Amino acid sequence: PQTSSLDRPYIQIGIFSVEANANRTAQMMRDADLSPIVHEQSSSGRTFWRVVIGPAQTSAERNRMRETVRGLGFTDAYFVTN
Repeated sequence: PQTSSLDRPYIQIGIFSVEANANRTAQMMRDADLSPIVHEQSSSGRTFWRVVIGPAQTSAERNRMRETVRGLGFTDAYFVTN
């Protein structure tokens, strides 16, 4: 796995209650030459899927990635630790 010196090198695209929607979003990221990761998680007995991209190696790269994601319609994407 890649590492980064940034405090928050990943960008969270979204949280999905339907796995197929998370997978579709991940494919959109691949089509845009980004590297998505789909995390299956649960809270209060409910399963959900988080889609993140990264890790970015520099702040400039992270900002470019966020602009690409926002251009794809995910305007609320934000920086996260993992």
